[in-house]
Amino acid sequence: MVHLDRYILNARVLPMLVVTLPLVLAAYPWLPAEAFAKDGLWTTAAKWATTGASSAFLATVLSFVPRAFGTRLEERLWREWGGAPATAYLRYAHPELDERQTAALHAKIAKIDPSLHVPSKAGEEDDPAAADQCYESMVRMLRARTWGPKNYPMLFDENLSYGFRRNLLGIRTIGILACLIGMGSGAAAIWQGHTAWPVIAIAAVVGAFVLANTPGDVRRQAERYARRLFMTVDLLKPAPKAKASGTATSKKALQEPPAKPA
Repeated sequence: MVHLDRYILNARVLPMLVVTLPLVLAAYPWLPAEAFAKDGLWTTAAKWATTGASSAFLATVLSFVPRAFGTRLEERLWREWGGAPATAYLRYAHPELDERQTAALHAKIAKIDPSLHVPSKAGEEDDPAAADQCYESMVRMLRARTWGPKNYPMLFDENLSYGFRRNLLGIRTIGILACLIGMGSGAAAIWQGHTAWPVIAIAAVVGAFVLANTPGDVRRQAERYARRLFMTVDLLKPAPKAKASGTATSKKALQEPPAKPA
């Protein structure tokens, strides 16, 4: 059973819908009118309704595909960018903040969760990989504390936009191939005397939309999400202290960073 929520619909189903629409449109000119109605406007309306419903169904069923390709792409992009944008934002070497601003941001995050280790500038320079691990823990904590549309809707919207762009870019090759199939089917139908110019037009527009979404767009959206994420630092309250129970389990729970939301 496919669980659907706002994130899944926008970040996974919608990119897949963009890809499946030209594929389903490829079959549109070849559907017999007799399968729907005799002639006229109702025949066309029935065909288009069937096309839309089929595209939506396929996109929902195959919504795992954009996520799989998108996360794989994300790993490659982060390597090319020198790390995740949110992690890079916390580095002293990041050009957007000066040393004083970076130190102040670190102090605010440490106040929210004192169990986090905050590297100094010298520590970051001595061991950048270890510092990045600390910054990743900070980001995971902030994501866990701010996840969901209820309390931080603007941050959630930025995350939706990033998920959509990342996943659409991940299935870009599939999308271009689907658009070519749709345009080819439309052209063949016109050659056979069918009215299929809308199929070619829609497939071309979808193809242009897929091509317009570039790695640069994904990076800029990731950076917008990172900025919005760190804007929430002033709104978050420190985690409540655990009751003194004297057990090792409680102490360990405080030291472990929160897991990244699904």
